[in-house]
Amino acid sequence: LAEYKVGHSRMGYTVFWQIDEEGRARTGKMMLYKADGHRDKETPYNFSWVHSTLNRKHIIDTSKEEVKQCLFGLHLLDKYKGADVCIVESEKTAVIMSIAYGNHEKQVWMACGGLQNISKEKLSPIMKEGRRIVLYPDRDGVKAWEKKAHELNYLNITVDARPVTEWWKPCDGEKADIADVVVRSIMEHQKT
Repeated sequence: LAEYKVGHSRMGYTVFWQIDEEGRARTGKMMLYKADGHRDKETPYNFSWVHSTLNRKHIIDTSKEEVKQCLFGLHLLDKYKGADVCIVESEKTAVIMSIAYGNHEKQVWMACGGLQNISKEKLSPIMKEGRRIVLYPDRDGVKAWEKKAHELNYLNITVDARPVTEWWKPCDGEKADIADVVVRSIMEHQKT
């Protein structure tokens, strides 16, 4: 959590800071979670952005370049220069996968923040370095990310859907991501 600079607000939000490759905080995604670690979707205003909150209070101007979103975890590029970049949708999933497969010398986990948030602009700092990018889509996003990877026309990008296709079980849910599958597998292993 410290490495990803995950924060917590006075209002109970977990804050996933989007810090760019130059170490500048662009914004933060603010999410409410229940005690079991799942998103609190029942509470009104369970999700927000730091830049939107500050804009409503007239503290910042969101039209400025500094508040443009970037990948969650992008600030780790400089620290782990030789690592492949593994990208998932959810910030929480990136943190969980970093814990489960935490060899940052080989792979760094980042999140784009949603199914439709993979773009050449967000990936450009990684692509400029010629790094290998592996996309790990959620179960309901496999086709969309395969199409996007093809459209990006970048030789060092692949999509690995095995966790949500081959390793997936119905109890993981139709919208499961790699973390759902990995956590379930760990729990099953601990019971045996």
